[in-house]
Amino acid sequence: MKRITITIAALVVLTAACSSSNETTVTSIGANTRQPIQVSTVSYGLQTFDACEDFLDYVKGHAIDMVGPWGFEYGYFGPAFRDVAFATDEAVALEAPESAGASNSPQQGVDFSGTNIQELGVDEPDIIKTDGERIVVTSGNVLYIIDVTGDEPVLAGRTTIETGWASDLFLAGDRVLVMANGDVYTTPLAEPGFGDVAEAYYPSPVTTLIEIDISDIESPKVERTLHIDGAKVSARMVGDSVRLVIRSMPAGLQFKYPETNGLKAERDAEAYNKDVVRDSTIENWVPYFVLENSAGRVIDEGSLLDCSRAHHPEEFSGLEMLNVVTIDIANDLNVDDAVGVLATGDIVYASTDAMYIASAAWRNWAAFEETDTEDAINEHTTDIHKFNITDPASTTYVATGRVTGFMLSQWSMSEYEGNLRVATTSSPDWWWGGAEESESFVTVLEENDGELVEIGKVGGLGKGERIYSVRFIDEVGYVVTFRQTDPLYTIDLSDPTDPQVVGELKILGYSAYLHPVGEGMLLGVGQDATEEGQTLGTQISLFDVSDPANPVRVQNYTFDNGYSSVEYDHRAFLHWPATGLTVVPVSAWSWDEETGEESGFVGAIAIEATEDGIEEIGRITHGDNKDSEEYRWTPAIERSLVIGDSLYTYSQEGLLQSDLDTLEDGKYVGFWQ
Repeated sequence: MKRITITIAALVVLTAACSSSNETTVTSIGANTRQPIQVSTVSYGLQTFDACEDFLDYVKGHAIDMVGPWGFEYGYFGPAFRDVAFATDEAVALEAPESAGASNSPQQGVDFSGTNIQELGVDEPDIIKTDGERIVVTSGNVLYIIDVTGDEPVLAGRTTIETGWASDLFLAGDRVLVMANGDVYTTPLAEPGFGDVAEAYYPSPVTTLIEIDISDIESPKVERTLHIDGAKVSARMVGDSVRLVIRSMPAGLQFKYPETNGLKAERDAEAYNKDVVRDSTIENWVPYFVLENSAGRVIDEGSLLDCSRAHHPEEFSGLEMLNVVTIDIANDLNVDDAVGVLATGDIVYASTDAMYIASAAWRNWAAFEETDTEDAINEHTTDIHKFNITDPASTTYVATGRVTGFMLSQWSMSEYEGNLRVATTSSPDWWWGGAEESESFVTVLEENDGELVEIGKVGGLGKGERIYSVRFIDEVGYVVTFRQTDPLYTIDLSDPTDPQVVGELKILGYSAYLHPVGEGMLLGVGQDATEEGQTLGTQISLFDVSDPANPVRVQNYTFDNGYSSVEYDHRAFLHWPATGLTVVPVSAWSWDEETGEESGFVGAIAIEATEDGIEEIGRITHGDNKDSEEYRWTPAIERSLVIGDSLYTYSQEGLLQSDLDTLEDGKYVGFWQ
């Protein structure tokens, strides 16, 4: 095997003093006290397999130790559970770069809004997309195409997704790439039980990609369908290159459970299962793909990647495989390239040059001994794998690193001038172990000869709390932690080797999503709360962060008993800089015990946020409860977008056109008609 061995030297932890007051205060924090920490010599670089024989020797050697009478122990093939919050795979409505030549086509960011993305030039999958002339959207397992070139939207065409449940899509020219979710299983999982002589099959998720030609919007046509072993984690598109991240497990290992109770039955089953591992082939460990044409005929199939494109960490990280598949959306769904790592991955972030995939470091719970310290058992770390995506036709693994703590979401990572900034919390709030209270960190990593090496770090954020939102904007980082109050920290990252916490603002409640809405202005969407931390309803806060050392909340807007999907899905948020319009979906429900009446609202609120404050300018619903206090069932608004002088809001039942200036209702396009 080709070996990549790196030594990491941890530098210093910079700690920041934090105010403990529950009242609204502003604290300017000066230089941090440097505290030396022990130098680590752990290597995180990956090793590459020279041949399939090496690959099989490696996986079989570890699998033999993990298999027992009930199949793989301590979880399927990775940790028994993960201590990373799953991200939905929060972002600014960025303008797309203008094309080189003159064009009469509508321009994103000028004539219409796109998906609320994290990085300029890096598209993210969503349930709705537009090119300014057509809207493509999935509802259930149907793709709808709406013509918006006229005064009113017209439902022009539709097609049913026959394989799987449509979850996300990309739009490029006349091609739509629909991604079906990964809970289609090729084999059932047998229920274990004494006397069960049936063979045990582990669930085998399959990710399906469907290429649809919409050049004739009245007759969209499925061109090709690609099936890949594994569950979709996320995807990104730069230009016409789609990088699909898939997490796969070994497939086709037909283990058996003990046929009766007793030690002999268990020993016989374990011996049988070890033989299954010994007899396994490369097809059991490397994911498989099948490509079909429009008629459903198989036109290509085989192992997703070559063994020479597979890697494993220096430290064993389980038997799951993390795969990055490169697909040219304009090239008939052909698998141009795939690279794999024997590790897991949960959180995906990408710039135009690199993709980073992070997950809680794999833990072999069986290896812990009674003599292990409590600190060792309760230590939380996150592994980050970096891939080079500058070549549109291929993806190359380049480095791996490890940071203290767990990540919240993709917003916990940000690449700037070649360095990766990472925000983490030492332990999740549901973790029961450990005597030390939690704290949060911002760590700066630099790629160095195959490893992401820590070059700067600041800690001590939110003692006893966890991170609720993160936003990196150029050389400044904003971190919100919460338990009872909401400290908003501003972090100076102009010197990546010496990050500094320079300001702190404490208010009640928290912001779960942060969005820039003008020079030096930041909008937060989250929850209002009591001094004890009990949430009260949706809260939108406007912050003046023009002076990082003195962040100020200009105003807050509250919606009693409300909850917004923006808190967990940034794609639900719309900010249109041209007019200052911001649209936030909100659902609220309450019950009056004295009168026995219920009230509520399901829809979206439209606001304008300027340096003078926040003003509500209207409410939008896909029902008749806009001006009523009486609660009626109404489909939830999930997305909003702007095209020309119209605002479009989407729910699972239809698409509503509203006037961009007045918000008066226009044409409603129902999907189930």
